[in-house]
Amino acid sequence: MLNYDPLANTENFTCIPYVYGCTDSTALNYDSTANTDNGSCVTIVEGCMDQSAHNYNPTANVNDSASCLYDASCI
Repeated sequence: MLNYDPLANTENFTCIPYVYGCTDSTALNYDSTANTDNGSCVTIVEGCMDQSAHNYNPTANVNDSASCLYDASCI
């Protein structure tokens, strides 16, 4: 348990189980129920995720559709 006390000699039923997950609130896969980080956090990468746009970003994992460019403004 997360709050294991080796000096305790009586059960008080306050044990907190480990809940593994991403504990970084700025990560893409943040888990608010996790109390133990398991190293699975994914950094947010914003960008255009539309493959038909000129500035498509294949590494993006959060879509910023407002940044997508479709017209090269050529004359």
